[in-house]
Amino acid sequence: MNSLVFQKTALDRELAPKHAAAPSPRQRPVRLRRKGPVFWAVAALLVLAADFLLALFTWLAVDFVMS
Repeated sequence: MNSLVFQKTALDRELAPKHAAAPSPRQRPVRLRRKGPVFWAVAALLVLAADFLLALFTWLAVDFVMS
């Protein structure tokens, strides 16, 4: 084994608490973007439209096969 690896990890452990980065006061916390009710309404309408088109194509395919 390479003892240099152990020396580097030991050195990193010693230096880590001394040089811990303090958060900047100007830096804003990361916030996830919340999706409002308009987004969910549009998503629901898209799902309903896709469902309607699938039902329509299925109906047409069955009608084509049966006649």
